[in-house]
Amino acid sequence: MSTQTKLALGAVLSTFGALVIVLSVLFEWTAAPRPWGFFLGFISGVVAGLGVTLAISGLIDRKRGPS
Repeated sequence: MSTQTKLALGAVLSTFGALVIVLSVLFEWTAAPRPWGFFLGFISGVVAGLGVTLAISGLIDRKRGPS
């Protein structure tokens, strides 16, 4: 995967994950029935974490320069 793709996909995923986390607190989605509240929190955390990981990996690749 290219550096630009990692940065772009990482930015989109981390923004989407963070947005879902913030909206879940604002709209009290955390008070959803037991399995759905956990599922929403887990998936949004995984998406945000994956996005941050991709973005940091892209930044490291960009700093190293072409191999």
